[in-house]
Amino acid sequence: MSATLPVDERMLRAGVGLSAGTIQWGRQPESPTPVALTVRDLRLMALLHDTNYLSASQLTMLGWGSAERAAQERLKRLHDAGYLDRFRPLVARGTSEWNYRLTQIGWNALVAHDAAADTRHYTPAEITSISYTEHDLQLAAIVLLIATAAATPGPGAVLDRMPFDWQGHRSGRIEPNTTEQPERSEAASLPAGTRMHPGRSRAGYLEPDATLIGHVGDERFAVLIEYDRTDRPHKQLDRLRRYDHFLLDGWRHTHFATHATPPSVLFLTAREQPLTRLIQTADETFTAWGGPQQATAREGAHPARQRVIFTSRQRILQGDWKMQRTPSLPPDLRDPAAGGACVPRPIDYNLPALFKSAHSGDRDASVS
Repeated sequence: MSATLPVDERMLRAGVGLSAGTIQWGRQPESPTPVALTVRDLRLMALLHDTNYLSASQLTMLGWGSAERAAQERLKRLHDAGYLDRFRPLVARGTSEWNYRLTQIGWNALVAHDAAADTRHYTPAEITSISYTEHDLQLAAIVLLIATAAATPGPGAVLDRMPFDWQGHRSGRIEPNTTEQPERSEAASLPAGTRMHPGRSRAGYLEPDATLIGHVGDERFAVLIEYDRTDRPHKQLDRLRRYDHFLLDGWRHTHFATHATPPSVLFLTAREQPLTRLIQTADETFTAWGGPQQATAREGAHPARQRVIFTSRQRILQGDWKMQRTPSLPPDLRDPAAGGACVPRPIDYNLPALFKSAHSGDRDASVS
């Protein structure tokens, strides 16, 4: 990756084409200089704990905006003090930018400041191939693309200007069985006599790769993101079944019940090629529905078919926010004359515009 590229462009290229070969680790001094952690340090370290890995350019944009020299100096001090690890692929010519993760010392500092993403014990994972980090770095690039496009105008750190809360897989984990009984919003309150038909869906924990929580005044809404780099849609079957159950009723028994709308779920493929097959797999999998006591499946609502949206990373990087949903009815309820074919339904789902509009106070901003 060329160091001559602007920091915002390097931010988007993070995690692309990392070598599966030798990893070069940053060397820490034997006698590190103590560092007094600032609020910004703790916020960035907490996000790093939540997301696993962030590149130098991504951390720069988050914490300093375009002030790259100041970012480099501070990140090096945090690394040399033992709070962060940094690594990059060893290349024959030139250098690649550093990528960062939280150390055990860094996690202990977060715990001491009550700033860790969750309460589970943290041990940095062994990295046997730098390519294993591509998923998290590429996902972070997409979230930051949305954040920078939706951020309030002006210079400075994106972390201070992005109009949503960014949760990683740790703080965004959703447990299926909870004693939490939140006060339900109007959207989460079921009409009397409503029956739920779970079909082949199943309850289970969910761990979205990213959760973006927007605000419209005091009201909130959420977009959950799942980033699939496997190119094997059948490996998503169990996750799709759990989302089918969660969107039918499970979300009403979590903190999402206080939100102004049910959560939306974005499935994002790394490449364009597996996208069609993933939508077909979801079409075959989504069977949960609900409705009035005497309603039939054809008359009832199929929430996952409304709230789960599909696109590819390639489309988003090209600025294409036209996405797709499964057909509104399962295959066995569709018109036989049409052959029951899976014809995805298009939807304009411009996430930067959605969050920017919500931040400006547009109460019609969340997706219906």
